[in-house]
Amino acid sequence: MELKDKVVIVTGSAKGLGKAIAEKCFAEGAKLALWDIAIDGVREVAVKLDKDGKRAKAYEVEITDEESVGKAMRDTVDDFGRVDVLVNNAGISQHKTIDQMTLEIFERVMKVNVTGTFLCSKAAAEVMKGQKYGKIVNISSLGARTGRPGVGVNYAASKAAVIGMTQTLARELGPSGIYVNCICPGPILTEQTRQYPPEVFATWNAGRAIIKDGLPEDVADAVVFLASERSAWVTGITLDVNGGILIRG
Repeated sequence: MELKDKVVIVTGSAKGLGKAIAEKCFAEGAKLALWDIAIDGVREVAVKLDKDGKRAKAYEVEITDEESVGKAMRDTVDDFGRVDVLVNNAGISQHKTIDQMTLEIFERVMKVNVTGTFLCSKAAAEVMKGQKYGKIVNISSLGARTGRPGVGVNYAASKAAVIGMTQTLARELGPSGIYVNCICPGPILTEQTRQYPPEVFATWNAGRAIIKDGLPEDVADAVVFLASERSAWVTGITLDVNGGILIRG
């Protein structure tokens, strides 16, 4: 029970990677605030995990809207009394080559992946400073580390920004007892990635050292480590979870 009684916010937790992270945190004893714009989906996850609604609650949140994020944070604190961990998982992708990418498509991805992460981190930091403790775990991508076939410049740029935000916030918030770390998953089999043809998914896995497809649970385990007390002297890092596609010294 690595997260026993810790209050954990997971954004984008109605499905896919966010759902897997929520399930793993719940299994480790956490109390969950499940944030998503898809309120029906996130309510379904909450009820499945905790029928009594004491350890898992759903919140309808538009992470790109400061008022919506602020309300969700206030409601979460009202319901649970504190916030120990924020997992900034919510994100979108819309991969296009640069000649096909419009300004609208570019800015839509940047707004969700960068502005959304900023607004949620800002709201959480205000609560965590008062507690003199907290952990923020940001979900970036292998696409931010290296150019990948089929990955749009909008997505790569947004996820690289998340890494930079992580490093800066780790230094800024560390004196307040707040840890900020990042995970860069490689290709993970989710509802989102399954929308692409199998041959595209295969190109993303080129050079993989471990012949195993990445699963949401692989990333969820890394989140638990960074959210738990086992990472008590770890902040500002970017943890690669990619099966050896990218190996860095």
